[in-house]
Amino acid sequence: MTTNETRIADIQAIKRLNASYNFAIDDADAEAWAACFTADGVFNALIEGEKPRGTAALQRFVKTVTDAFGQMHHFTTNEIIDFDIGGDTARQKCYLQFFYKKNGRIEGAICVYEDWLARENGGWKYSRRDVALKNKFVEFTEVA
Repeated sequence: MTTNETRIADIQAIKRLNASYNFAIDDADAEAWAACFTADGVFNALIEGEKPRGTAALQRFVKTVTDAFGQMHHFTTNEIIDFDIGGDTARQKCYLQFFYKKNGRIEGAICVYEDWLARENGGWKYSRRDVALKNKFVEFTEVA
């Protein structure tokens, strides 16, 4: 592959990582979600004081976030991905559209992810993922 073809493949792999992350956390699949991070990866969460680091802590966090938010739906868009020299690390900034349903209430938020990515065992993983709240939406109505 040419350098350009490799870069396009890397971008697609990172977008697939984003989708895998979203489905794993929405399905409360702790192993799949933690597998989106490097072995020493960290997630700087919106939940006060929650900054799980490493596979075991990331797996435990899935119960914490599911208990806090209930049924979740994550959507990421507008990815800006920049690769470092050498191509085995990258930075990404993207929007998170986040909806959740708990106790019969549906709420949502617009957030921004700031990501540090690394190639590990031949695939892209988050080495650090920060999430920042931009806007919160309260009380959507579910249509039957």
